[in-house]
Amino acid sequence: MYRRSYFEIEDFRRDMFKYIELFYDRKRRHSYLEYVSPIKYRNEYERRNIA
Repeated sequence: MYRRSYFEIEDFRRDMFKYIELFYDRKRRHSYLEYVSPIKYRNEYERRNIA
């Protein structure tokens, strides 16, 4: 996250939530997912199960 000063705790919580939910957890590679991002893993899973 970028350095920023927060005057209200709710502003901080909102930005932290957005960072974790919209960026970090979706793009981070996870060891339990064979070191691919959750989105890529889901797409591959769906592709294999449709065929």
